[in-house]
Amino acid sequence: MKTNQRSAMTRLGAALAAGALLFAVTAAPPLGGVAVKTAQAKEYGSEAIAKSVLFSVFYLPAKVFYAAFGAATAGLAYGFTLGDEEATNKIWVSAVEGSYIITPAMAEGDEKVRFQGP
Repeated sequence: MKTNQRSAMTRLGAALAAGALLFAVTAAPPLGGVAVKTAQAKEYGSEAIAKSVLFSVFYLPAKVFYAAFGAATAGLAYGFTLGDEEATNKIWVSAVEGSYIITPAMAEGDEKVRFQGP
């Protein structure tokens, strides 16, 4: 190799190493100082995961249809009420917010499924 190629390869290697080091430092959790509580997640088995996938296959399209129809209805309500945001937001929040997939916790009954928003 020529000297210019070696120099370029060395600079590239150094840049990649510096990028990897920067990523490792920023992605790593803090090592001490401030006490941070972490949530204890319940481990779910393959049966709960399989249930959540199976239920989501049917639930997700229904929720997306409901949300799209609700969003369109909210748009119409905004026009028909001449810009009444309170009425529009009630329809929007009810239709668009909520659960879009069934998690293993929901499949096991540990969490509620929210088809509609609050």
